[in-house]
Amino acid sequence: MSKYRYRTLRREVRARFTVKGSRFIGTAAPAAGEKAAQSFIERIREEFPDATHHAHAYRVMEEGALVERSFDAREPAGTAGLPMLQLLQGRNLSGLAVVGTRYFGGVKLGIGGLTRAYRQCARDCIDGGEVVVRERLRYVRLLVSYEEIGALLRLLESLQGEIISTEYGAAVTVIAALPHRAAETARKRFDEISRGSGRWEPLQKPPGS
Repeated sequence: MSKYRYRTLRREVRARFTVKGSRFIGTAAPAAGEKAAQSFIERIREEFPDATHHAHAYRVMEEGALVERSFDAREPAGTAGLPMLQLLQGRNLSGLAVVGTRYFGGVKLGIGGLTRAYRQCARDCIDGGEVVVRERLRYVRLLVSYEEIGALLRLLESLQGEIISTEYGAAVTVIAALPHRAAETARKRFDEISRGSGRWEPLQKPPGS
């Protein structure tokens, strides 16, 4: 996969199954960054507050670097979050978080049984969802005059950029998402449009993340 693209799920997916009386609920969802992944994990915990365990794993981009985390949620070390993370790695998936929720059924599953069950949480979600290829984005805050805003909007459209917000004050401030591959071209053309007087401010994270 190109460094400009990554594989993830199109939308949130859930899977349920039972192993020796223990009920497992796997939930996976796209996550733009670490804050989005953590918010998703907390939402699942709140949805199933009486569950015995909420293990999780995620692989997301954070400030241009791939961040990988796993959490076993009081299951034996390496039996819950890690198997889910390893499955994401093996499938070359990122921009994605998975939660494995367990209701203990009274029978211990052992190290092997737990590892298989939590891996199944991730596998069933991925197999039951739609894997898509997304393009990595770069986020920028752009400041231009009112005379230049029309040219800027046309530039963003031509490069398949997305306008996230626009604020009109003494000048116009636009927050936009640009395909990573087009960002340098956009920067050069932005300088031409604004004749060097505009302001281009890279953002480390998606707005609101």
